[in-house]
Amino acid sequence: MKRFASGLLVVMACLTAPAYAIDFWHSSTVWAGQGQCSAVFSFDSGMEEIKNLQVSVNAVNKAGKKVASGLLEITQFGQSSADRYATAFLEGEEICADDLTIVVNKATATVDGKRTDLLKSKILSARDFKPFKIRVGK
Repeated sequence: MKRFASGLLVVMACLTAPAYAIDFWHSSTVWAGQGQCSAVFSFDSGMEEIKNLQVSVNAVNKAGKKVASGLLEITQFGQSSADRYATAFLEGEEICADDLTIVVNKATATVDGKRTDLLKSKILSARDFKPFKIRVGK
């Protein structure tokens, strides 16, 4: 009987926890001209409709000093497999450094029709991006 009760509690916990997550990662940084760089962040909705995504970030150097901040915003994505992914940009001169850490301060979105704190609900997660090695020719 104890095993059944324990198993039932686990099942109930799984049913009440969100079945989705919003993953994001730094997918590239490009030279934007005139001393500016643009960091590209990719978001995966997990095929859940996400509206009014706002992720407030700081860029911190190796010494732990905040060198830039910004807001990653996406109006709407995830309505279907065709728009499961979306991108947002963080731009500035400081973004050209290659030793930055991005720290998320605040993240909100409308999920299931409700404005949600993505950090408090643990719906937002960061994914490490590992690019392919590229070889030109044989």
